[in-house]
Amino acid sequence: MQSIRKQLVSNYVLVALIAVLLLESMFMVVISQYYLGGVERILMTDVETAANFYNRSASKGDIYTKSNYIFENLDMEENALVEVLDLNGRVIIDSSGSSSEEIVTTGDFIQALGGRIDSWTGRSELNEMIIAVSAPIYDDSNVVGVLRYVSSLEPVYQVIFRYVIVSLLFGLAVVCVAYIFARAMSKRILVPIQELVRVTEEVAQGNYKVTAIKYHNDEIGQLVDAVNIMTKEITRADQAKSEFISSISHELRTPLTSIKGWAETMQDMNDDPEIIEEGLGIIGKETDRLIILVNDLLDFSRLQAHRIELKKEEFSISHLLEDIHNQFAVRCHQERVKMTVLTDNNEGWVFADYNRLKQVFINIVDNAMKFTVGRPRAEIKISSQVLDDQIVMIIEDNGSGISPEDLKRVKEKFYKGSSNKSGTGLGLSIASEIMELHGGKMLIDSTQGKGTKVVLVMPYYYDYQQQ
Repeated sequence: MQSIRKQLVSNYVLVALIAVLLLESMFMVVISQYYLGGVERILMTDVETAANFYNRSASKGDIYTKSNYIFENLDMEENALVEVLDLNGRVIIDSSGSSSEEIVTTGDFIQALGGRIDSWTGRSELNEMIIAVSAPIYDDSNVVGVLRYVSSLEPVYQVIFRYVIVSLLFGLAVVCVAYIFARAMSKRILVPIQELVRVTEEVAQGNYKVTAIKYHNDEIGQLVDAVNIMTKEITRADQAKSEFISSISHELRTPLTSIKGWAETMQDMNDDPEIIEEGLGIIGKETDRLIILVNDLLDFSRLQAHRIELKKEEFSISHLLEDIHNQFAVRCHQERVKMTVLTDNNEGWVFADYNRLKQVFINIVDNAMKFTVGRPRAEIKISSQVLDDQIVMIIEDNGSGISPEDLKRVKEKFYKGSSNKSGTGLGLSIASEIMELHGGKMLIDSTQGKGTKVVLVMPYYYDYQQQ
C-alpha cells in the first residue's frame, strides 16, 4: 500500500513537472519565433531595399547586364550571402565573386518569379540550416531575374540551444523546489494525522484519557478538537457507567439486604404477629423500590433501542395532575411536604400516552420530594396553563436546589452529580426523552439553596376543542 506521503509528494512533483514542461515548451516556441523571425524580418527588409534600389538605378537590359551593376554596388559588409539568379534558377554571381552551376528551385525563388518577396528555411547542400529571402529584379515591368539573400541559421540555433539549456536547468530547479515543498507540506499534513492515528489506537486499547496534540488551526485541527471532545465524552461516559454500576449495585443491595434481614427475623420470631406485620410491610416497600428500579432500567433500554411505543389518547391534564396529587398525598403527609396543584380555567387537553406522561411527573415529583424533605415550609407546586398552541406544566419546589455545575448535566444518563440521594440517575433522562417523543420538551431551572423549577411543554390537542 502506497503511503499518503508518497502520494502527496508524487502528485506535487507531477503537477510541477507538467507545469514546467508546458512553460518550457511555450518558452522555446517564443524564443525560436523571436530569433528566427528577427532574422527573417532583417533579411526581408534588406532584400526589399536592395531590390528597389537596383530596379530604379540599374541600366536596362537582361539579368546578366544588371548583375554587373548589382555586383559593383553590393555592400561588402553584408552578413548574408547575396546571389543573383536568372529565370532558370542558376546562380549568375554571388557576393563571394563566383558563379555556380547550382540550380535553385526553392519556394522563395518561385514566388519571386511571380513578383513577390518570400522566404524559405531548410538545409543547404552542405546540410546546414539556412534561411533564404528572394525578391524579383525587373526590366521595366518584366521579371528578368531574382535577387536572393541567404543566411546561415546555425548561430541562431546555438543561441536558442543555450536558452533551452538554461530553461531546462531552471525547470529542474523548480521541480527540485517542488519536491522539497511537497515533502514539507506532506509532513505538515501527516504529522497531525499520525497523531490522530496514535490517539485512536490508544482509545481502541481502552485508554480514554489520551489527548491529541493540535498542531495547526485548520480542518485537521478541527478534527483534532473533535477527537479530543470525543475522548472526553467517552471518559465521561465510562466514568458514568462505572458510577452507575456502583450505584445500581448499592440500590439493589440495600433493599435485598433489608428483605433478607426481615425474612430471617420473621423466621426467628414467627410467633410475634407485630414483627411479622412490620416485616411484611417493609418487604413490600423494598420490593416496590426494586420494581421501580427495574422498570427504570427497562425503560432506559427501550429508549436507547427506540422500542418505546406510545399508546396515545386524548385526556385532560387536570385529570392527570389530580391523579399525581392523590398518588403522593400520603407520602407528602408523612414527610410533611405541602403539595399544591393549580390548573388553568381553560382546561388543557393533550393527545399523549397517559401512563408515560404520568411516569414523567412521578420521576420529577419524586426528585422534588427527595430534595425538599426536611426543609422549612417544604412545598411543591404543580400548575398548568394553555399558552397559544401549547400546554405548559410547571413543577416547582423550595428544596435545596441544584448547583450550576450539576444543572448542566442533570439530564444526562446515569448522572447523579454531588447528590448522595438514592436513585439510578436515569429518572430525569427518561422523563426528557419521553417528552421529546411527544413532541415536547423539558426545561430545568434551579438556584442552589432556593429550589428548582421544571417546565414541561407539549402541543395542545385542538381536535378535542373542535369537537
